[in-house]
Amino acid sequence: MRELSFGDYSSTEWEELKRIHKAMFWEEVEAQALKEAKDLLQGQLNDEFDLQIGAARYERTPRRRDERNGSRARAYEIRAGIITDLRIPRARKLDIRFTVFDKWERVQPKVLAAILKAYLLGRSSACAQEIVEAFGQSRFSRSYLQRLTQRFEERLKEFRERPLRRWPYVFIDGMGVKVWDTYLKDKVVIFAVGMDNEGKREVLGWVVSDSEDEMSVRGLLIDLKGRGLRNPELFISDESKGITSALKLEYPHSAWQSCAFHKVSGIQRSLEDISVRKEMLREAGDIYELSKNRQEALKRFKAFRRRWRRREPRAVALFARGFEDTLRYFDFPQHLWVSLRTNNPMEQFIGKLRAWTARFNYFRGRANLNLAIFTYICHKNGELVPESRTEERIVSEKPTLFVA
Repeated sequence: MRELSFGDYSSTEWEELKRIHKAMFWEEVEAQALKEAKDLLQGQLNDEFDLQIGAARYERTPRRRDERNGSRARAYEIRAGIITDLRIPRARKLDIRFTVFDKWERVQPKVLAAILKAYLLGRSSACAQEIVEAFGQSRFSRSYLQRLTQRFEERLKEFRERPLRRWPYVFIDGMGVKVWDTYLKDKVVIFAVGMDNEGKREVLGWVVSDSEDEMSVRGLLIDLKGRGLRNPELFISDESKGITSALKLEYPHSAWQSCAFHKVSGIQRSLEDISVRKEMLREAGDIYELSKNRQEALKRFKAFRRRWRRREPRAVALFARGFEDTLRYFDFPQHLWVSLRTNNPMEQFIGKLRAWTARFNYFRGRANLNLAIFTYICHKNGELVPESRTEERIVSEKPTLFVA
């Protein structure tokens, strides 16, 4: 008997095997559910047709009102999936109406959202029309999709020009993207996210630029200032020179918090002995995690420096440079310390946005990119779905665009 061998990564392969079998199982379940749903719908269509013409197939009766005239195929979208070959009976004279379709007169919200997102991000009405027809909803014309997108672009313009209320805390960071502009280029989207004393957050604005330099960040800050953002109490970012220089010029009276996470993780870039990495990072992180006030944090920092400055002088010097800028959060309410001492709220937003746009290798122009960002913001607030059957009410009138 041969011995079974799973290779050097048996646990990984076993997990993959379980995942495949689980996927196969659910595919069979979904296929069976779709088949049963099709049989039910087809049966109801046939019964309703027989009732309206007054006779079943091949039945001779004086109650018969019309003759059969074959059938036509129709695709139909339900929650279980897409039924691609429903047969719709036809009569020679009578105008047959089926009540089963009344329940599906309106496209389900998830389907409409998918169609809208595909069109906005793909910018191809022809492609979107193929998606529409695949869902069995041919009544949505290309002009309808164009009107839908036009309304969405108007909402984007309103969003980017809206007045801003007071935000005491503002996070700033950038995200790299690829944009086709004559040729494929690397761009940076620089975001500003506001947070209030209750921890609620909102995307205040963004700019698309070639780099995270001072001029680009100033452009974002000038836009925020022009829309009413007056002297936030604290800005939070990494140690980007472009961000810090722009903040000094545009908001000189606001405090700046350097991201503690970036400060700690920067230690490992200058280590001479990699074996101490884990221990050093833990002790540096404890300065922020365990300290209950600024004085205690400074005391822990001095102890950290005494212990490690001989063994890792470069790493300690890098950590000490601008260390007090990472302690600004102590000047604000304690329940916000965890949120204010790092740029994690912004990193979380960018991470989710990057996952949202990951299916696209690049964007065709800045307009596409801006729409993609806006679709994510609306998606997080459930605003991609119309509230009524009226085409004009594509999105709610007064959005509350908070980032979860």
